[in-house]
Amino acid sequence: MKKTWKIVGLVGGALLVNAPQAFADLKSVFTAVCRADDDALITFAGPTTQPGKPTPAVCSFVPPECRTLMLCMDKNDWHVIHDTRYGGAWFESTVLGSPATEARYKLIFQKD
Repeated sequence: MKKTWKIVGLVGGALLVNAPQAFADLKSVFTAVCRADDDALITFAGPTTQPGKPTPAVCSFVPPECRTLMLCMDKNDWHVIHDTRYGGAWFESTVLGSPATEARYKLIFQKD
């Protein structure tokens, strides 16, 4: 029985040694937070890029509303990889302690 486990261990070790190394091919990412009721762009971040790689073009200017931002990003070959409009949107208070809140959602774009 001990011999069987040694063989299984040796085979498993050989498979791990010959396994290809995993690597992450990180893409460029651009994130936008939008207000749901009027589609206004609240904040954005990016584009982020891997060190040593050129930063891809986004838009000539960042538009004040998210619909226009989506069109502009699409024209520059960016694709939405995460959209929380239909699941994952949240409410945020505009004034600390105030019951007045606004719905927000996030768009994450990736450059192919």
